[in-house]
Amino acid sequence: MNLEVQGPGEQPLPEDGARAIEYPEPVIDVELVASVPGEIGPIAVTERVEVIDIVRGLALFGILAANMRGFAGPAKAYIDPASFWPSLPDRIAQAFIDTFIQGKFVTIFSFLFGVGFAVQLDRGAAKGVKIGRLYARRLAVLVVFGIVHGMMIWFGDILLAYALTGFLLLLFRRRKDTTLISWAIVGQLVPMILLSIAWLYSQLSAGLPKGLGSPEPEELARQVELFARGSWSAIHDQRTADLVSLNWGMFPAYFLSLLAIFIAGVLAWRRSFFRPAPETIHLYTRWMWIGISVGLSGNVAATTIRWFWKAPHFPPTAATFLSQAILTVAVPLLSLGYVCAVIVLCQSDVWRRRLAPFAAVGRTALSNYLMQSIVCTILFYSYGLGLFGTMGPALLLIPTILVYATQPVVSVWWLKRFRFGPAEWLWRSLTYRHAQAMRIEGAGR
Repeated sequence: MNLEVQGPGEQPLPEDGARAIEYPEPVIDVELVASVPGEIGPIAVTERVEVIDIVRGLALFGILAANMRGFAGPAKAYIDPASFWPSLPDRIAQAFIDTFIQGKFVTIFSFLFGVGFAVQLDRGAAKGVKIGRLYARRLAVLVVFGIVHGMMIWFGDILLAYALTGFLLLLFRRRKDTTLISWAIVGQLVPMILLSIAWLYSQLSAGLPKGLGSPEPEELARQVELFARGSWSAIHDQRTADLVSLNWGMFPAYFLSLLAIFIAGVLAWRRSFFRPAPETIHLYTRWMWIGISVGLSGNVAATTIRWFWKAPHFPPTAATFLSQAILTVAVPLLSLGYVCAVIVLCQSDVWRRRLAPFAAVGRTALSNYLMQSIVCTILFYSYGLGLFGTMGPALLLIPTILVYATQPVVSVWWLKRFRFGPAEWLWRSLTYRHAQAMRIEGAGR
């Protein structure tokens, strides 16, 4: 799959006559260099790789499904769902989410962030434009988005982590593939290294403090009452405490693994992963089955270990160590299998048309991600319907499907009239320091 990098309009048509694959706009709408030499600006719609938009749009469903329990219940119950939702239907539903969804789609989303960075570098080099300053400015705006989202809407924000880790990615923009591979491997292993140290320490000492262990029932009950019926200011205080302790506070432990996934995305673009030639499709099919079969088997094993041995996140036990060791390999493999499956399906005109609405979700990923948080907190918090604590993972599958089902419909409707999603428009405008043209000329109202 080491094809030559070609500029827009230079790709040969596939043998089946399908539309030529074009350049994408990266994950969460990272800007690219404009087609005018020496200038920078938003990428044209005609320069997108549709399959990347489709993958990104589908990944947002997985992110919503994984996040839903964090909207509907206390933050610490997100880490240990069985402590708050112990019923058999809820445990089965959570086991399904852990096996097929948890960690896989955020891995894909992060992977695409790295792809976007690599696309910027390629296009900037082709136009003789240095993108470092522009990229840094966009990340600075993303930092603001992340802080506002985390403090004002939902504690589980990922935007700030993406932005801060993205600054580190700048250090790798001129590194050779061998260097990137080394850092990707090391970064992926860091969580296991830290977990090993914590586990060994717990075995050689009197133990570790509970920290991220199971929360006390009284504390869970207090938070349910607060989020379901409390004031905005009380909710804000608790949300900020959760954000600092359970999100921002964990960033030092996982930023290198996040960087590793970004770097994998850079490598994938360099190796033409999203630009398959007809003669290489069989490789994608092979890795689709390898990723799904081996990755799914590993995830089933890890879920089974955590079910029967009740492996806590912290302090770690032997079961925690074993399940995490399996997931270190199984999660990226299953994520790879999912991505390869979409690429293989998109070689068919019929399937590409069926999946096209998800491309609209991917083109407005930032807006859709924020909208998920807004809609779900209104659904569960006291300033909305106040359903916090009333639904477990089994019932939460219903609002997950309903909320996501609206996003392709709304996204398709929106993009027929506007060039960007509303959050994407604000991000672009702040980055370029002037308002971007929004409405498509001649589009219906």
